Amino acid sequence: VRRISSSFDRAAPNNGWGMTETNAIGAGVTGVDYVARPEVSGRPSVVLDLRVVDESGAALEPGEPGELQVRGSSVFTEYWGHPEATAAAFVDGWFRTGDVAVIDADGFVTIVDRIKDLIIRGGENIGCGQVEAALTEHPLVREVAVYGVPDERLGEEVGATVYGPAGLDPEELQEFLVGRVARFAIPQYLTVTMTPLARTATGKIFKRQVRAEALADLRAAGLLGSSNPNA
Repeated sequence: VRRISSSFDRAAPNNGWGMTETNAIGAGVTGVDYVARPEVSGRPSVVLDLRVVDESGAALEPGEPGELQVRGSSVFTEYWGHPEATAAAFVDGWFRTGDVAVIDADGFVTIVDRIKDLIIRGGENIGCGQVEAALTEHPLVREVAVYGVPDERLGEEVGATVYGPAGLDPEELQEFLVGRVARFAIPQYLTVTMTPLARTATGKIFKRQVRAEALADLRAAGLLGSSNPNA
């Protein structure tokens, strides 16, 4: 962010959060606020209310992570022709985004992860985004996808596929994560590929396909079902 600001006099870096279901309106941050806190997604739009709730639907205090819910004039009415999906998406007029977020005491929203991207390993909740962010700090990591791998004892283990140059060692990456994430969040199954990861039509990493390919390789190698002896 500082390099952008110093290199481009007229640049105004910014960040934001929104969804198709909210007409791409949600939260935003720019200017000095973004330079000071580039990790946040911003404050809510004036046409929306945002809240964070726990698994029971109770509103959480500032700083506590939970599901982000939104209501307001820009939120869609329904999934056309899919009444069951529409009913599941709303609770008491609030749209359930499926995002795990934190709203701090100053009203800034930080997106932590997707609920579907949570790995539950032996009762511990592990956010894929947290592990992905830590891996991308390695200078040789170009792309990464973290996902759950079925495990007979723990329910799920942590798996990761990393796109990087030849010679990038999975064990080196696991060691790199020590101290950056909890030990139980270090991927037990870590694959390095020299091929860019599959992407969707919108340019996002196609995690479902990456995971399916990784699981197929693990099954072929007879590796599924083991647990991490170092955890």
